[in-house]
Amino acid sequence: QLRVGDKIETVRYFHCYKRGVDRVFVDHPMFLEKVWGKTGSKIYGPTAGLDYKDNQLRFSLFCQAALEAPLVLNLNSNKYFSGPY
Repeated sequence: QLRVGDKIETVRYFHCYKRGVDRVFVDHPMFLEKVWGKTGSKIYGPTAGLDYKDNQLRFSLFCQAALEAPLVLNLNSNKYFSGPY
């Protein structure tokens, strides 16, 4: 759980280990609501040069989650584990 503004948001991490590289993916509903047909797959804004109003919130959440990942994930215990945390 991460504090973003005055709210607590819950993110999920997905980890996979392939070709000697740990890959960690961050999941939150806020990231997906701007894709998959709802906005024509435009993740930064509805048209070129125009941003979504919640971009700062979404990007802040993503950055905080990325910084938190090494602190909460135990990637050394089993390098072949792949799944949600």
